[in-house]
Amino acid sequence: MTQQDWYLKQCNITQYVLRNANVFKGEIATKISEEIRMIIVAEQKPTQKIYYDILNAIHITEEQVLFLTPQQLIIPADEIKTVIWFIDITLDESWVNPLTIQTTSLDQLAKTPQQKRQLWQKLCQYENHFHPDRT
Repeated sequence: MTQQDWYLKQCNITQYVLRNANVFKGEIATKISEEIRMIIVAEQKPTQKIYYDILNAIHITEEQVLFLTPQQLIIPADEIKTVIWFIDITLDESWVNPLTIQTTSLDQLAKTPQQKRQLWQKLCQYENHFHPDRT
């Protein structure tokens, strides 16, 4: 017990301990609005040209993308009905969702034509999820 703890106890002051600081950071109450067409999970928000080129190519805006860090992704995989793209993130084996895209870093992706082709094939597969009103 620290001196401060002892002093507060002597004054009959109840100490409260914050159990989950993430609540105040907004990490717990992540809501996926109707406008969101893709969730991107990465350590940092993408800023590379290839990222903006991809969004342009699939005709979605940054406002239609929800960016999350891996620590913010606490929604169970089976509850996500939006395409989710993991950029340079190793997925846990228990995390299974049919709308998942996983790529290496965007810098690496930009240099590797085969990886770009694979990404494009996945994106084409999910086209109806990006624009559900077109179906």
